[in-house]
Amino acid sequence: MKVKIKVGKVEVTAELDESLAPKTIEAIKKALPIKSTANRWGDEVYFHTNVNVSVEENSKEVVEVGDVAYWIPGKAICLFFGKTPISDDKIRPASAVNVIGKILDDPTVLKEVKDGDEVLVFEVESQ
Repeated sequence: MKVKIKVGKVEVTAELDESLAPKTIEAIKKALPIKSTANRWGDEVYFHTNVNVSVEENSKEVVEVGDVAYWIPGKAICLFFGKTPISDDKIRPASAVNVIGKILDDPTVLKEVKDGDEVLVFEVESQ
């Protein structure tokens, strides 16, 4: 399933992989379109959602550039494009996240995102 994520003036497409976290992605699908407000934490953009998932699926404490994840404690979707404030030689989220997919475009465009930018997430038709 592909989604378009618009954050301020930046737009990326992400592929959500249902084999990674089926319950999490099903809950996100039901919540689309999602409108929210962006937050930055180092080279991570995250935004709160009304998605309520309590099950850890594909939960990871280390992620990769371009990963899209759901953070259970914050009910937030996270977009990773570099190191967070607690990263060492690896990219570390605040706590374990359910990795749900990958950004298909260059994730470093997210460096332009500022706290408070409007976020819109919606499904796009697969080609």
